[in-house]
Amino acid sequence: MRIKNKLLKLISQISVINNYYTGIATIFTLHRVFPAEKGKLSVNENMKISPEFLEDLIINFKSNGYKFISLDRLHEILLNQEKVKKQVLLTFDDGYKDNYEIAYPILKKHNIPFAVFVTTSFPEKKAVLWWYIIEDLIIKNEAILLSDDTHYNCKTYKQKIDVFMSIRNKIMSIDPDSFLKDLESLFSNYKIEWIGKCNELVMTWSQIQELSKDRLVTIAGHTKNHYPLNRLTESSIRLEINEANTLIKSKIGESVNHLAYPFGSRLEINQRETEIAKSLNLKTAVTTRNGNIHLKHVNFLESLPRIMLTEKFKINDIGSVKRNKVVTL
Repeated sequence: MRIKNKLLKLISQISVINNYYTGIATIFTLHRVFPAEKGKLSVNENMKISPEFLEDLIINFKSNGYKFISLDRLHEILLNQEKVKKQVLLTFDDGYKDNYEIAYPILKKHNIPFAVFVTTSFPEKKAVLWWYIIEDLIIKNEAILLSDDTHYNCKTYKQKIDVFMSIRNKIMSIDPDSFLKDLESLFSNYKIEWIGKCNELVMTWSQIQELSKDRLVTIAGHTKNHYPLNRLTESSIRLEINEANTLIKSKIGESVNHLAYPFGSRLEINQRETEIAKSLNLKTAVTTRNGNIHLKHVNFLESLPRIMLTEKFKINDIGSVKRNKVVTL
């Protein structure tokens, strides 16, 4: 009898978990759509899916009865407490050039709505895409020496991954008020053009404007400089969000109604940050916390969960969310 009771309790717990995670919709986090590149680090490669994977994903979802919707439609569903299911949303963070050049033609072909959360320093060509710059530095060297006398060996691929993560932690701890100055100081042993990756990787304002004219596309905010918001004062957080949204509006002629928090995990986003976003009267704000959307999220529109989309994803995973081990940016 004791074993039977334990079994029934376990079945009940599994049922509750599956019910919560299945929910009514799934918001996917994407960054880039681009072919895999040999010799690159998996930390950054995991932020990409291939064009073939994206197209196959769309076809598989449609054949399994899923419907692709916009953020505005999700907001409407939650407000009206509509009992829908199998709703899918695609959201792209930052504003990479391949969103326009590669992803958009595929999504347009299949009539798929999607959102791009734009960090405005990207099209302004002022962004420091340090995660790609550090990757290049580590790949090209067998050892790294920082100005704080930290020495890293990075001969093997595993060492290179470990070094990337260690340096990432250092960079994430830099004071946003002196970010570029301190970054340059930390890497003073190397000649690095910190803004150089913008021309190579990010969308222009004209491309963003073209996207905004398509009814399938939602242009949304992702702050001005992509700083971890928990390292900013309340007034600075408001400036980061509002200045970015105001600039986007001036470029596309429409108000910004949705936000994605930079990085977006519990390490960077907690109650203070979500309360600030809530006070700005946006329709939704999304995190990178793992989970699907449930009708109860009408009470948490300022902290909606998402699932990081990688090429390891299988359509059956949508009902059983797994712990996200991918580094998010």
